[in-house]
Amino acid sequence: MQCGGDATALDRGDAASMGSSTAAYGDAHNLYTYIDRDKVYGLNIEPPESAKNVIKPWDQRLSLEVWVESGVDDQRCTLFVNRPHGVDFEQAAAAISARPGRDLGPAGSGLPQADFSLLERTAGVTAYPLSVSRFAQTHSISVMLVGKRKLTKSDSPTQQTSRVFYLGFIGKALDLRQDSTIRHDVPAANSSTHAVDGVADKQGAASTPSVR
Repeated sequence: MQCGGDATALDRGDAASMGSSTAAYGDAHNLYTYIDRDKVYGLNIEPPESAKNVIKPWDQRLSLEVWVESGVDDQRCTLFVNRPHGVDFEQAAAAISARPGRDLGPAGSGLPQADFSLLERTAGVTAYPLSVSRFAQTHSISVMLVGKRKLTKSDSPTQQTSRVFYLGFIGKALDLRQDSTIRHDVPAANSSTHAVDGVADKQGAASTPSVR
């Protein structure tokens, strides 16, 4: 993932640590509805805008009907994901689904914010935990998947493509467009007449003119 900064050992995801509760947690905290799919695109993918096809609702994460694949000349598959204006992400995990039998190696380029060794030859969706502090208020994210080339007896790499069927994000969306002052407004009529520890009663008695 190309976000800048150094990756630590804690960020090198142990997918198994997410546990069996990932499915239930992902259903409740999936960020699909907050992703601007029209601005998702990929490199080494034809056409580039088809990268959005793997950003699916959580209940379609196991579907194998739609996928994207890298070009035959390069095993790298890079996806760029953007959030809509006014919404930031606090990401807890990225979920990646790769076709069983595909060799997807370490992801990352340059100085990634996090990198993983993807589990190979696994079916279904695997969640890779992220450091929430490193991905707080995330505007966009780049995901680079790097496949391994298999060598033949002549030591020349064979042409092989990598396929991705699902890419999802689990976390919390922070809607910056909400006006937080609304919750603090107190109607004037209520605030002026509301009694506070009997102060209103005493003040009313003192201000009442006497009748002689």
